[in-house]
Formats: sequence, structure tokens, C-alpha cells
Amino acid sequence: MRSEGKEAAQRLKDSREMTMNKMRDAAAGLSLGDLFFAWDAARSVEGYYRIKGCTEVGAKQALARSPYADTVGMETGKLILSQARQFSAEVEAAVPHQMLAYNQCPSFN
Repeated sequence: MRSEGKEAAQRLKDSREMTMNKMRDAAAGLSLGDLFFAWDAARSVEGYYRIKGCTEVGAKQALARSPYADTVGMETGKLILSQARQFSAEVEAAVPHQMLAYNQCPSFN
């Protein structure tokens, strides 16, 4: 699927950096019309937002918290060295002197 020369994968990557208003503007540029999004529909019964966690999400959360924390980290269900390296590389590229943590949480199993 292509739109204005951009592949779907590139549009998805770009969307991860966008605010909701920028996403709506981008959708309007694709002739998708006015899109409706209900913030509460994305919540679980307990009130939490459902997300599909990944290393990129963990790194973005760490970067968002880094100005306010001495140490930022990521928890996983399994210890995976390549994932820890990717997490540290992404965070250290933006915040070189930030202390990092990588934790395996038994409750994820």
C-alpha cells in the first residue's frame, strides 16, 4: 500500500512521533475524512490503557521520564540481551548520561 510515495511502514513509523492532532491532519491528507477517536474506548475495565509493549515503547517511556528521574528503566517478561542493548542504545543516543535499569518481572510470566 502506497500513499503519496510513502510506504505504510514509514507512515506508521512517522505516526509514533505525532500528537493526536497531527495524526488527524495526516489522515485528512490521505482523504480519510474526519476521524473519531474515543480515549475511553482504549481503556481496560480497570481503567488502564491497553498497549502492545515493545522495546521501542519502553525506550520512549524512559526518554519521557528522563528529565525527572535519576534512573530510567524497562521491565520485561524475559531477559533478552539484544533487547537490553536496543533499549540502552536508544536511550543513550538521546540522553547520554542517564542511568539505566533493565529488569525481568516475574509477574509477566
